[in-house]
Order: sequence, then structure tokens, then C-alpha cells
Amino acid sequence: MSISLYNYLCQNIVGSEDHVRLTRLMNASKDQYGSSKFSTQITSGSFGEGLELQGSDSDMMFVFRDIEVTDQKKLHAVHSAIYFFSVTDDVKPGYAYLRLIKGNTLRNVLLCRGFEGQLYLSSTAMKQCFMNEVLTVVHGPCVSDKEGIFDFAHCLHSKAWIFTASKWVSRSKNTWPTSEVKQRVIDHGVLFVPIGSGGNLNEELKWRISFSVGEKFLIYSFTHTQLLCYSLMKVLLTDVIRKSPGCKDLLCSYFIKTILFWLSEELPTSMWKKDDLIPCFMKCVKRLVFCVEYSICPHYFIPENNLFENKIIGQGRTKLLETLYILMNYGWQCIFISPQISTVSVSCREQFNDDFFFNDIKKILNSKLLSTVRYKEPMDYVKNLQVVFSYRTKKLRSISLSNMSQNCISIAHTIHLSSLLSNKSKSKQYKQCLYYILQSTNHDAVTGWLMLASLFYEKKQYNKTLYVLTYSLRKCTREKLYYGANVSEVHRELFCSRTLRKLGIIRMLRLISISFVVFHPESSLIPGEIKLDVLNVPYVLPPVVYLHFLTFLCHYHLHNVRNLQKSLGDLCITIKTNYFISDFSTKAAAYDCLGVAFQIIGDLESAREIFVRSINLYPDLLLNCSFKRLAMMNSL
Repeated sequence: MSISLYNYLCQNIVGSEDHVRLTRLMNASKDQYGSSKFSTQITSGSFGEGLELQGSDSDMMFVFRDIEVTDQKKLHAVHSAIYFFSVTDDVKPGYAYLRLIKGNTLRNVLLCRGFEGQLYLSSTAMKQCFMNEVLTVVHGPCVSDKEGIFDFAHCLHSKAWIFTASKWVSRSKNTWPTSEVKQRVIDHGVLFVPIGSGGNLNEELKWRISFSVGEKFLIYSFTHTQLLCYSLMKVLLTDVIRKSPGCKDLLCSYFIKTILFWLSEELPTSMWKKDDLIPCFMKCVKRLVFCVEYSICPHYFIPENNLFENKIIGQGRTKLLETLYILMNYGWQCIFISPQISTVSVSCREQFNDDFFFNDIKKILNSKLLSTVRYKEPMDYVKNLQVVFSYRTKKLRSISLSNMSQNCISIAHTIHLSSLLSNKSKSKQYKQCLYYILQSTNHDAVTGWLMLASLFYEKKQYNKTLYVLTYSLRKCTREKLYYGANVSEVHRELFCSRTLRKLGIIRMLRLISISFVVFHPESSLIPGEIKLDVLNVPYVLPPVVYLHFLTFLCHYHLHNVRNLQKSLGDLCITIKTNYFISDFSTKAAAYDCLGVAFQIIGDLESAREIFVRSINLYPDLLLNCSFKRLAMMNSL
């Protein structure tokens, strides 16, 4: 039964070993391109570890490059512009004050608070610095959106291993972690994230010592069985324990990770194999019960820090224990309480002759891996190509080329094509934008070409625009894939092609996938007809909807009445049949486009009706442009 459960989790919940490895490579590459000269981007949380479980959010850390933390009182070699000294005396283990010792500028002083004649960096002020109209909520050390989809933490780095975690270096002599992994963790150092220990004096001056990157290295060294145990425990926590009365906010996934670390250190690596998945899982459950019974969960790196202190106590602890004892009575079958895991499917051994390649593609299509990441840094294309081709594996080269292409399209959006520039400057900007857009056509089958059409439309070259759109439409065939698409049996047959399999998943997706069209607020490529000056969030459109809308605009400007009516009809049919439309938010954006089209031809009643339909589908005042368009119509 362990092997059946193992196969089920690989197929339906976690993915194969190859899928997890690919997820990690893609995240690492995106982090590389997402980093700037000011900060290093780190994808963290479960997703950063290679897992994308149901209900998980996007955790991102940004580490300042020009700020460094040290616990050495003498600075021997100064590299950073700003230095803080970590003070751990009279602070709960795992936390520190950060005293400013170098870089006493006005900006830094504004983020600091005076205490006992010294300046200390305020964790509260740091978070407030990065709050805006979208990121309106403080969630622990992060700033988040109100839906809790994004968590962004801005961190400081200590390159040296911190003294309070020095015992970990020599503690374990077992087979896990290996000396190589341990050395890698130590060499990275530690991070400091903006949150205190809770409810104490000078709370806003305290920072938590974070081992997030080191923990990723440890998770990466897990066998796939260990990773599946970790995932099972997270599913049990999310779907079962937190749903029990009185248990919602008592346990977090970090406690689960800590328990896995301790067990991995104690048990021989040979125990973590696929045919022992169920016994290993039950060891994890029993350890969780033990920790709750005694209200103790020592931090893996700093055991003096009891993660359960002042948290798992009183009535909450009693309720939690009642739930855990019930789960223990079910044994390993307690996992079937989760709606994600099917009793019948796990018990049916025959279904696991399935194709992991096909299943991994299905997971990627519903993954944040395909989401658009916004880059703003210009790049030296030749230099980046040299770096890409220095990589040893085809897979890593393919991932990096894909991200370079996506980077190009993002840079193209930021190039200003203003009519106020001189003719020479306009020509230069146009050529530069054209250069980046042509490079971006390698990202997927269509999106780069749609951006090229947008550039021609911006320059009022309507016939050129129509030519590119006609070419793009021929590429938008039914076998193409997109984010959130249902993969059919037709696709299964397509993926059986040896030619496609030789390409690998990344190169194959560049040929047969289509991304959504994303315009950022400052983009010069967004058609003026749908641009709102008050819009502060990305404007996301289904690709075929945008194609027909842009076709409609060209015929409108060319006074081609018959073709205008046809393109408007094509737009309506595309929305009605959900062609390349994956969810209600993108369908609402499609209706928004259709409403603008009716506005342009003067059919205001139909426009109002369509905007209302969009609002009913996606009633988000900030993200749905139809609210603003309807308000502007009603004010006339």
C-alpha cells in the first residue's frame, strides 16, 4: 500500500522527482532574472522548496544587497554601504536587535529608532516602507494583499554563520545532513526578517533570525519519500487539523518542517524509501503528537527557542490533542479525511501505469511556474547568452532562455514611445523596443507576436498590425495549451510523440503553449482605448480575446465597417465559447474589452450591460477595470 500511496502522490499531489527538480530549477532561474542591483530575489515557502500544494500562496523574499548584518564587533573588511550589528543579549533565542554601526544616512535614520543612546533598525518601519494599494496587509514578517495570495518579505543578510546557532555545526554526526549540505548551509549565512517575538518591550526593534535559504538546501537533500511525507503532513494540517473546531490557527507549516528535520537527523537515510512511506508518515504524526503533549517543539537550528512557547497551551492545546488522538485512531488512513486524497484511487493499483511526463505537464499548466514575472532591469543580451550557454545541461539552458525571453518582453513594456521626443530619439526608442519584442517571440507560441502587433498599432501602422494578427491567429489552434487549461486525451496522444519528448517539457511548452497578455500600468504598448491612467495593477487579457480586440481597433481606424463587424462578432464568440479563457477573472477582463468595443462604436447601453456582467463575474474594485469604466460612463 505504501507504493500505491507513493504513486498516487506523485501523480496527483506533488509530482514526480523530475517535476520537483524542474520546479526548483525554474524558480532558481526566475530568481536570478528577478534580482536587481538593489536586492536579491528568493522564492521561499513550499513553492520555493519545489512543492505547489493546494491553497499555497506565493512567498517571496527580497534581500538588500547594500546592507549587511554582523555579530562581529570589529569590521575587518567593509563591503556593504550599510552595516548593522546583531545584538542577541536579553532577547528571546532566535531573535535580535539590529544596531546601526555604519551608513548613518538620512534614509537609514528614518527607519531607525533611538534606544539607550543607539540607533536600532525598526522592523515595523521596514514593513510600512513597502506597503501600497495592493500590498495592504501585514502578515507576520511580510506585506501581503488582502486575499493572501502574495507574501513579500524584505530581509537583511549576514554572510557569517550566527553565533547563537553555532551548536548546530557540530551537533549531528548522522548520515543526514551530509557534510557537504551542512557546509553549504553554513556558507550562506543567515537572514533577518522584520518581526519580533510577540508581546514584549521594544517589539518593533526586534528581528527574527531566518534560516530560509539553509532550510531550502536541507529540503533539496531530501529523498522523494521524505518530501512526500512532508507533503502529506502539510495536507493533513491544512485539510484536517486546521478544519477541526478550535484548531485553526494553532499549528503552522513551519512546525511540520521542523519536525521533519529532527526526524531526518535522527533516522538513518535508508529508512526513507518508497515501500516504507506509510511507516515513515506515521512516525511524523507520532512525533507531532509528542510535541503537542509536552508543548515543546525545539527550533532545528536554535533548540533553545521553543516554537510552541506561549502558543500550544490551555484550551487550545486540549482541543488540538483531541483532534490528534482521533487521527491516531484512524492510523495512516487519516489522510483520507482530506478531500485531496481519494480512498478508491490510492487502493486501485492498476491506474499507476500512467505516464508521469503527461501528469507533470498537467501540473505545470495549473502552476505558478507559468505566471508572468515582472522584470525591469535592462540587460546585455549577448552577455546573458554567454552565461546561458555556459550551463552544462540542456534543461537549464532552456529554462534560462525562456526567462530571458520573458525578461525581454517586460523590458519592452517599460520603453517610452512618447510623441514628445525628437525624431531621432523616437526612432531610437522604437528600434530598441522592436529589438526586445523580437527576442521575446521565443517565450511561447503567440504572446511575443501579439506584442509586436501592439507596437505597430501604437505607431498607427494598422495594416502591419493586421498582418501580424492574422499570422498569430493561425497559431492559436485547439491543441495549444495555456495556464489553467484542461489537458485532454488529444493532448495525451500529442505528447506521445517522440519528437516532442526529446525536446523536454520546457522547450515543448515554448512551441505549444500560449501565455496571457499582461500590460503593466506604465506600459507603452497597451492600446490607448483600454488604458486607464488610474490603473495601478497589471491588466491581464486572454490572448485570443486581445487578438480579436486589436483586430477590431485596426478596422475601426481604417474605416472597414464590414471587417469591423466581423471582428466584433469573433470577439463575442471567443468569450462565449471560453476560447483560451481559463477562469472567471480572465473572462471578466474579456468582457471589459468587449464593453470598450461597444463604447467605441457608440452602443453605450450594450457597453453598460457588458461592464455589469464583468463586475458580477469578478467584483474586485481594485483589479476589475469595469468598475472604473462604468463610473466614468455614469458621470457623463
